[in-house]
Amino acid sequence: MKKEGAEMNQSEVLDRLREELKLPFFNGKIEEKNYSEEEYQKIKADLVNYFDEYVRNVEH
Repeated sequence: MKKEGAEMNQSEVLDRLREELKLPFFNGKIEEKNYSEEEYQKIKADLVNYFDEYVRNVEH
């Protein structure tokens, strides 16, 4: 696990999203840069919100 305050690269962010959201085949497009924990949490929240707003609405 990453140290508190350590930055993650694009690949690490995508790997962590796959693991935490239980989406093993997720292949999102994000900028190739280093991300802070705060930026990661924002990406994760945005992805969850997108799923709730758009994907679930299509299912129902």
